[in-house]
Amino acid sequence: MRKANFVAALLFLALTFYVVAVTFTFKKFKNVPIGPEFFPRWLALGLGICALVLMYQSWKRYDKRDGPTLSLRDKGMQRLLVGVALVIAYVYLWKSLGFLVMTPVLLFALMWLLQARDYKVTIPISILTAVGIFLAFKLILGIEMPLGFLDGVLNF
Repeated sequence: MRKANFVAALLFLALTFYVVAVTFTFKKFKNVPIGPEFFPRWLALGLGICALVLMYQSWKRYDKRDGPTLSLRDKGMQRLLVGVALVIAYVYLWKSLGFLVMTPVLLFALMWLLQARDYKVTIPISILTAVGIFLAFKLILGIEMPLGFLDGVLNF
């Protein structure tokens, strides 16, 4: 377990350096105190701090026994991998199918993965959450969300 934690900490540190480097390529806006780089940069720095803590704890740990190993036969691991695949599919299909189509599907699928099987609750929550987020971005923040094939149907 110590080795796995140390390797994970190294990967998280590499991700931290990558994200921080990418945030320096973001467009700078005049007369805006906080630009688009602010939130991802601070999240990455927080991840880096957590990675350093994990690295220190795995290095200073005196317990030499290994913990449980990861197995693809474990149901929890299988659900995790399906969840990651769903998010990757969401990212790739987001522009073509649109936010209002893909987000309720993703939310419903993730709730189903987490074993929330009451369809009278999960379907309305998925739809209302997506519509609420869409309206918040569109009307309050003034940010366009991709509509996909609904672009010509909805005159928003």
